[in-house]
Amino acid sequence: MADKKKQKELIVLAALIAVGALVWFFYFGHTHTSKVGYRFNPTAYTPINAQDFGKVFEQLKSAETTEYKATGRNIFIAAPLPPPVDPSAKVVEPVHAPIGPQKDPPPPPPVLTMKFYGYGTLPQGGARRAFLLDGEEVRIVGEGEIVQNHIRILHIGNDRIEFEDTNTGLRGSNALEMQPAV
Repeated sequence: MADKKKQKELIVLAALIAVGALVWFFYFGHTHTSKVGYRFNPTAYTPINAQDFGKVFEQLKSAETTEYKATGRNIFIAAPLPPPVDPSAKVVEPVHAPIGPQKDPPPPPPVLTMKFYGYGTLPQGGARRAFLLDGEEVRIVGEGEIVQNHIRILHIGNDRIEFEDTNTGLRGSNALEMQPAV
């Protein structure tokens, strides 16, 4: 039984050596350059035409030391120089019309049509109230209240009332208007 086992091992070893020899032959036996289509031919070699770079470096040094001096002409536009400007002539700026769609103008600031003519506070440290005159009617409002359906009172000061338009978010203010003495 040991002989049969050794015999099988020798057959497998011979088969592996044969496979290894075939791989070696196909991998290392041929040159890969012939498959690509390029072969090195030493007789066809011609050296490059090299020139003396000393002259080139001298020209580069002279180019580095030059300075640009403007002549009044734009070097990036292939057009003739503009005619000389007469200093006594009046210069008229051209009017340019805008091209394309334009932005809408900003909305006007909010307007409080009521007159701010006074303020007061509630007894015992209450909130400040403003007196607004709407025609003949007097309205008493506090900070945070809305008048005219879209104007929110933000701050009531000593000489000014600040408000905000709830539709646009824009802010405005009115000064205190004194009533003439009778």
